[in-house]
Amino acid sequence: MRRGTTGLLGALVGLGLLCGCSPARLPLVAVWTSPDGTAVARVQPCPGDHAARMDLLSWDERESDDASADGPSGGAADSGWNMWSPARIGRTTFPLFEPPDSWQVETAGTQALLPGRTYSLSFFGPRGSDTYDGQVHFTAADLASLRPGQVWADDRAMNRAAFAELVADTC
Repeated sequence: MRRGTTGLLGALVGLGLLCGCSPARLPLVAVWTSPDGTAVARVQPCPGDHAARMDLLSWDERESDDASADGPSGGAADSGWNMWSPARIGRTTFPLFEPPDSWQVETAGTQALLPGRTYSLSFFGPRGSDTYDGQVHFTAADLASLRPGQVWADDRAMNRAAFAELVADTC
């Protein structure tokens, strides 16, 4: 009887841990540099979904070796912003450091792409009773390495058609 109770208790604890998982992280964000040198972002929630929260974080690249996939392990962000909005933000393209005026944005530090920093642009997307985060990590060097017509998404350079296919396959 004691073994059965212990096994059942273990199974319930394991199920509880699984139910408390973080939202899925999906490659639904791309960044690139426009011909005039402006960093640009494309946020692409799945069809019918929207972004309710979005943020741009940055940290010193030297911290990246110690950082988790969630972002910096410590230290202050020298550039970035966060946005909370009651509006439903669908697929949108915007200058990375100049989000639309209609968004409620709080900025931190320098609003420019800085060398030696890793950036994370992410959005929170509700999907019925489930949720997911669209996310991309990049550096100034990643964007500088892009050829015309390429974007940085899913930790690599790709053309715009490949990004559209990645989004379609992900959603």
